[in-house]
Amino acid sequence: MIEAGEVVKNCNLRDYRDEDVPRLVEVIRIAFAEFRGKLDPPSSAGLKTVDVVQSELQEANAIVAEVDSTIVGCVFYRMTEGERVYLDRLSVLPSYRRKGIARALMEKVEFRARLKAAKSLGLSVGIALAVQQEFYERRGYEFNEYGTHEGYDSPTYVKMKKELT
Repeated sequence: MIEAGEVVKNCNLRDYRDEDVPRLVEVIRIAFAEFRGKLDPPSSAGLKTVDVVQSELQEANAIVAEVDSTIVGCVFYRMTEGERVYLDRLSVLPSYRRKGIARALMEKVEFRARLKAAKSLGLSVGIALAVQQEFYERRGYEFNEYGTHEGYDSPTYVKMKKELT
């Protein structure tokens, strides 16, 4: 176990493999567990199953972060219309947060986006998740527009965007 505030130096980033999917589900569910019962609408992270994630990965890719050969974080990404890469489900286990793993995962996606000649990166984050919005803002993401989940009358999430120049 690493200590609070310690930067993870032995973190390996790589593309996911099919055999990683059960662990990805576990990491996502653990990473988002703190929001259970606190968000309206609830995060769909708790509904992730191996079948759901395998289906999502038919049109997306994922990068995993490993420490000592154990997956401790992940991020999904996919090309969308308009030469944009969309990031989804940035997840880091609580005991590995604030150690540069989320930043490294995002930088890897940005690198991949540039290789694909993407013009921008996009993501969505719940309106109630101000700390997460600030995290993305520190990495160059800006407010793009509000979004509203089906069945709601007012916005429930923020769409953020980062231009790649």
